[in-house]
Amino acid sequence: MTFIALDTAGALAELRALHYNFPRSRRLREALSWMLTDYYAKAMVGRPFEARGLLVTGPSRVGKTDEIRRVLSQLDASGTGMPDGRPARIVSVMLDGKTTWKDLGLRTLNDGLKYVATGRMTQRDIWARVSANARAQGIVGIHYDECQHIFTTASADSRAIILDSFKTLLKQPDWPMMLILSGVENLVDHVNSEEQLRFLLRPVVFGEICLHKESDLDELHMLCDAYAEKAGFEFKALYSLDFYRRLSCAAANRWGLVIELLMETLVLAQTGGVDELTLQHFCTAFTQRADLREGFSPFSIDEYERVFEAAKVVALFEKKGKNS
Repeated sequence: MTFIALDTAGALAELRALHYNFPRSRRLREALSWMLTDYYAKAMVGRPFEARGLLVTGPSRVGKTDEIRRVLSQLDASGTGMPDGRPARIVSVMLDGKTTWKDLGLRTLNDGLKYVATGRMTQRDIWARVSANARAQGIVGIHYDECQHIFTTASADSRAIILDSFKTLLKQPDWPMMLILSGVENLVDHVNSEEQLRFLLRPVVFGEICLHKESDLDELHMLCDAYAEKAGFEFKALYSLDFYRRLSCAAANRWGLVIELLMETLVLAQTGGVDELTLQHFCTAFTQRADLREGFSPFSIDEYERVFEAAKVVALFEKKGKNS
């Protein structure tokens, strides 16, 4: 006996393997190239220098983490060499909840640099180990994801120390490291409060879906087509501004949630053995995901924008994710 629906898992795996190239993917890659080129040129000179970084922000569930992980994976696969002959490596560290500067150092050592460290070490020793291990491994950058968490409950003095310490990582004379700080929009306010740090980080903004912009409407149309084609369906029967508005509402105007809802809807249709994709499939996928009664969704009611406000939709999905 198995608890895995193998046909569903197979269909979902095929869709998850698809990567849709948003314009933001190009912007992020260009920003990473700018950061690495600046580092390479300065390292060639052989004098102490300041590294640069990226500040990647946007609402939750717009796809920041996936895009950053993908471009860093491409960097690893490329074998891009640095002046010391070793390939450029940037590691990622996920943050959650209250995090002090010492905690961040431990996370960096344990999760990013794979060095076993304990809380018995002093803060100074921890960060000295970060620098020494990064240099030994040829790690030239660190990506801190969900970076806003480190500032959430910190005092003004603690926030100032953290920001100054980020600046120190960029300016270390023996081994400067590039930084990618990613998180929700209020991260910008924290970073901008430290003037020098602000000028060392290049902003990359991931926006919400705005169907008043023709480019976003076209992007949503192409995104739906791409995933439907991958699943073996045509999308023509659903082409309409009304449908795209309902889909955007059902995904709280977040590109990442649109993709998740598309995948779940298409798998539902595939495993149901139907030949045509309908609005009912989207309605069912939404109610199952949000744990609502059948038939109550942005795809089925008239005043959907008032009932399904973006914040409420995100809260529904996050609640279901925690309980599942």
